[in-house]
Formats: sequence, structure tokens, C-alpha cells
Amino acid sequence: MYFVKKNGDIVSQRKKHAILFMIVFMTSYYSWIWIFIDQPWMRAFGSAIFPIIGATISIYWLSRPYSILPPVHRRFILMVNTGLVLFLISNGIWLFFLLTNIFLDFPQTAWIFWVLADVLFLAALIYKLRLLYKSNSMGPFLFNIIIFMIAATTFSIHFLINPIVDISKQYQSSLFLNTLYPILDLAIAFVIINIYYMTRHKKERLTYQFLTLGFFVQIITDTVYAVLLINDKYTYGSVIDPLWILAILFIGYSGLYVEEEEEEKFWIFRSKLVTSVDNGLIFNASVIILTALVLESNNWEWDSLTFGLVISIIFIVIRQIIIIKQNRSLLEELWHSAYHDKLTGLTNRTSFLRDIKDLIKFSKQKKKKFAIFLFDFDRFKNINDTLGHNVGNQVLRECAVQLKKSISEVDRVYRLGGDEFTIILQDKSKESCKRVAESILNHFANPLLFNQYHISIKPSIGISIFPDNGETIEKLMKNADISMYLAKSRGGNQYTFYNSELNNMVERKMMMEHDLERAIQKGQFILHYQPKINLQTRKIVGVEALVRWKHPLLGTVPPTEFIAIAEETGQIVAIGNWVLHTACNQIKKWKQMGYDHLHMAINVSARQFEDKNFISDVKEIIDKTGVHPSDIELEITESVVKNIADSSRILKELDLMGIRASLDDFGTGYSSLSVLKDLLIDAIKIDRSFIQEHTDADIAMMKSIMNIGFNFNLEVIVEGIEHEQQVEALLAISNRTIFGQGYLFSKPASAEEIEKLF
Repeated sequence: MYFVKKNGDIVSQRKKHAILFMIVFMTSYYSWIWIFIDQPWMRAFGSAIFPIIGATISIYWLSRPYSILPPVHRRFILMVNTGLVLFLISNGIWLFFLLTNIFLDFPQTAWIFWVLADVLFLAALIYKLRLLYKSNSMGPFLFNIIIFMIAATTFSIHFLINPIVDISKQYQSSLFLNTLYPILDLAIAFVIINIYYMTRHKKERLTYQFLTLGFFVQIITDTVYAVLLINDKYTYGSVIDPLWILAILFIGYSGLYVEEEEEEKFWIFRSKLVTSVDNGLIFNASVIILTALVLESNNWEWDSLTFGLVISIIFIVIRQIIIIKQNRSLLEELWHSAYHDKLTGLTNRTSFLRDIKDLIKFSKQKKKKFAIFLFDFDRFKNINDTLGHNVGNQVLRECAVQLKKSISEVDRVYRLGGDEFTIILQDKSKESCKRVAESILNHFANPLLFNQYHISIKPSIGISIFPDNGETIEKLMKNADISMYLAKSRGGNQYTFYNSELNNMVERKMMMEHDLERAIQKGQFILHYQPKINLQTRKIVGVEALVRWKHPLLGTVPPTEFIAIAEETGQIVAIGNWVLHTACNQIKKWKQMGYDHLHMAINVSARQFEDKNFISDVKEIIDKTGVHPSDIELEITESVVKNIADSSRILKELDLMGIRASLDDFGTGYSSLSVLKDLLIDAIKIDRSFIQEHTDADIAMMKSIMNIGFNFNLEVIVEGIEHEQQVEALLAISNRTIFGQGYLFSKPASAEEIEKLF
């Protein structure tokens, strides 16, 4: 069942009115008995009419939550209500017999319906117990329940069933009914105790407290009735009769705690383990009562054997109480460890899978939506690698704090493992999801301070929505993961909603990842070349080698798409070596054809440049191809200069080999005057963004950058030249030799096409 209030004030008022009704009703019933104390027929009439009224009210109370519960719980309500209807019919039959003056006693037909009502109650409770056994463990309580049932059964057989059998022998037709209801009471007691102790959630327990109370009032009343019957002291309209109605009213009253669930608070009561507060005293008390029963059967005669038995039982009870306390504490610790992440204190993957399973089922029934945010933190691995895992753990703990600040109290953050987290937002629109995602990004906008470190950490967030993007855990997580990957591939520090087009992108990426490793062996890579021009003389002085991938199914894949994948998978080193080897062979061929003035520029990725075998690979390729080192120029990106010491060492080794080096995309990254001073660079390539619009500001910036290069005696190459006006603007800046590349002169083309330009 679902046990969260829809409107606190209305529900509270309804419960108060119900309690007031029960007080007035029970007072009226006892007043009736007192007023007609000397009129047996009127007392019997009251004992028939009051139960009919009480059962009707109880049926109404218990029927109210029927429409808001899922089918699996409706069956339980239906069976209990059917039992109440049978109770009502039983008293209706008796009322008919009274009004028709047939006889005063409770008729056997009514008895049959009375017992059938208990049968329906037992069936309903067994059905509920079966549902609970699927999700909970009875281990912590089973031992205590067995103790109680042994004591209760012994007490019932000794004081009730055997005497009832004795007095019913003369009425064989009623023997079965008279002995059946105490047995049914025992079964109901056993099942209701199981249900109560297997109910883990606080709100659900409130419902079962009144349900349990109702059934135990009935059992106690049945027991007192049996004792009075055995001793021939029971009369219709007795003071115990209203207690049966009180039991029925308690059963119906429990339905008032079953209210329509407020969806965004669905799981709030799954977050804590509910344990019993009685410490098993009720069960151990039953053992003491059983001991007293043994003594009573022995006429309270004490001897060494009896005394030893009592002392032993006392110590067993004390020991059992201690064990229960210890086990409960251990159970709570184990439960917390099973469902929470030790590092951050957040709920973990196990808890996530449990909650999401329930939420999917609930959302299907209520036709509601919810969103999954899946994200990890960009370049978190670098923190562990450079600052150590201790700092990394501190960062994760702080990330958990920031994430909890970004969401409402009714939503929940989970740590799935590593730096991967997820958030579930209930009943949120796309706009509200955007607000939450932006709130998360804002919480990570500023660097986090750890000891002396200012660490900037940014999340990439993928969002999938139920049921639009999937109706299963697997589908929702897959689509959220696809969205997160896209957010990462776009630079990170952003969020992306899933849409069906992302599937094609991911399938394309997966195909490229799979095929990239064998692309070299299959000869799928080719080199195109773009000429480098002396802007003053308009002569070709060199070419830049640019790799292309001719995929058999995808066609020509641009390097902007597959280079990033090659970086991620580590294939970039093999691809880079293939490019270097092929380009060296090509420039040697052109030299042999008489183009002595050419040199070959070859791009080197950051990962290839930082590879431990980079220098040895370059030497091996130079030796194999027989190319002159001075004909080669390696272009590195500004990202490699973050580690000045290693970059400086590698560039010095290249310089000793006679290989030129240039800094690509200058002005857009990490470079500074000190970098140019410390690194052995022969040329700078100014990024195309500085020449695209060639406004006055652009020209001024270009002039400053070019002057920096000239002042360091570096060759200056301008990329992205597409119009003659750009060339004129560059030549107007300086009379020094300037080199350029761009579509104005030639697009990247095959070696054969470039040779025509020579």
C-alpha cells in the first residue's frame, strides 16, 4: 500500500471525526445495554442493530482507499471488506429472527456467516503476508513469533478448545463451529503479527497498527466470550458485545490512513529501516504466562524442579532480550551499509535500483513522469592521478554536498560508483529539469578549495525522462548515458536531454570505435595535403599533411570526428605514426621529383607527443624512410605546453635531430611569452579566428601576434585565408615574410592533385 497524505488538514480532520464517532457510538451502545439491563429482547436487539450500523460504517471507511490503490492491494481491501459484509449479514439474519419473534438466541445460520467472516479475514491476511514475503525477510522476528504462538496455542487449547469440546459434545451439530473460531483466531493472530513485523515503513505501520489492534480486540473478545460460555455466564447484550463492534470499527478506521500518494514524496519512507520498539517483551511475556500456566496445572506446588525451571526461563528471557537488542543494532548497520555509499553517505546503486523499480511501477499506475539525471565529472581522473586519491575522495564528498544542495528534499542523489552519480526527479516537466540542471552547473561554477588546491570540476549531465525515453531501468539508463556522452563530447560542463537522434550518433561512434583499430591494416586512411604559400611571392614553399578516413560504410569521416575517438581509445599513437611514415615517404618522393624547396608539416596530437615512445618512434620512421630531418616540421597544439618541462625536453631532442617544430592554433590556448621563450619553436601558426572578419580590432590583434612571432625570430603562418582582401590586409601589417594557408590557394587534396599546383 501507499501511505502518504494528500492533504494533511483534511485527512487529520477526517480521522478526528472518525474517532469522535467511535466514542459516541460505543457510549451509545453501552448506554443501550445499561438502559435495557432488565429487558433481554431489547438487549439482544441492540446487539444485532449496533453491529449492523458499525459494520456499515467500517465498510465505508475501508472502501474509500480502494480506487487509489493498485490492483495488487485492492484485492486485500476487497477480501477484508467481504469479511465485514459477511459479519453484517450474520447480524442481519439475527435481527430478522428477532423481529419475526422466531427465537432470541443467535441462529446457527448467522453463526455460519460469522465464522465465514473470520475465514475471509484470515484469507486476506495470508494474501498480504504473501506479498510481504516477496520483499522482506522475517528472520529477525520469526523466533519471537514462534514463542508467542506456542504460548498462545497452549493457552487456547488448555482453557478454551478442550472445555468447548466438552460442553459441545451434547450438541454435535455446533461442535465444529464452536471449535473452529478459536482456531481461526489463533491463525489470525499468527498472520497479523507476521504482517505487523514485516511492515518496514512508518506510514504503512500506522495502518497496520489499527488493523492489528482491531483483530486483537476481536480475538480477546472471542476468548472472553468462550470463557463466559464455558462457565455458563454469557447472556446476549453482555458488556463484551460492544467490543466486537469496536474491533470492526478499528479495522475500518485503518483505511483512513491509506491516502492518495503525493508522487514527489513516494520514496521518503523507504529511506529508513523501521524496527520494533517493544524489544520482544510481548513474546517473552508469553513465555512467562506459559510458565504460570504450568504452575497452575501443578496446583502451584513448588519443588526444586519447578524452581529450577522458573529460574532457567527467566535467564532465557533476559538473554533473549539482550540478543534482540544486539541483533537489531547489527541489522540497522547492515541495512545502512547495503543501501548507502560509505564515502559520501549518499544512497548507492543498490538503493537506486530498488527505488527506480518501485517508481517505474508507481508512475505507470499514476501515469506520471519522472527524470533521471546521469552524470560524471569531467577529467576527474586527472585529479586522482596528479593530486592523489585522498584529495579525489575529498572532491567526491564535496560533490555530493553540492548535488544535494541543487535539488529539493523530496528528490534523491545516488552515487553509482567512481565519479558517476545519478539524480531522480519526480513528476518534473522538461522546464523544471532544465532549472535543476542549471542549478547543478551553477553550484560547480566556482573552483572548490581543498587544502592549498583550487580545483575546478565540472559535471556532464545526461537526462532521460520516463516514459518518453524508456519504460525500463535498462532503457532509461542507456538513454541517459547516451545523453551524458554527448554532453561530454561537446566539451562538458553542460546538460543534454535524450532524443531519438542521439541513437544514430552513438551507433556511429560505436562503429567508428570498433573499426578504428583495424582501419590502418585495412588501408582505410589516406593523406590529403594543403599547400603553404609565401604571401609576398605567392609560391608554394611546403605542404601540411592532413589525414582522412575512408570508411567502407560511413564514407569519408572528417578528422574532427574520429581524432577525438582515437584520443579516447589510444589509437591516436598508431594513427599518428602511420601519418608520419606516409608523409615522410611522400616528401622524399617529391624531393626525388625535383621539388627541393618543399618541406612537410605533420600534426602531432597531445597524446602522441606525450607518449613515452614518441622520440624513438620518430627516429625509427626517419631511418626507415630515409627522409632528411630538416624536410620535416612537426606541428604541436598549445595544449601540450601545459607541462613545460617535458615539452621542452622533447622539443630539444627533436631539434638535435634536425626536425623543425611549430606551434599550431597560436593565440587560442595556453601560450604566453614565457612559453615562446622556453620552448624550441621554429614557427607559429596563427589561428583562423583572427583573420575571419578582419575588422580593425582583428587586424590590431593580428599585428600584435605577428610582431610577437617576429620578435622571437619565428616563422609566422596564418591559417584560414579564404579571400584576397585578407591577404592584402596581412601584407599591409608588415613587410616581413608571411606565410599562409587556406581555401584561397587550395583545399586539402590528394598528392596527385597537389603535384599539378607545383
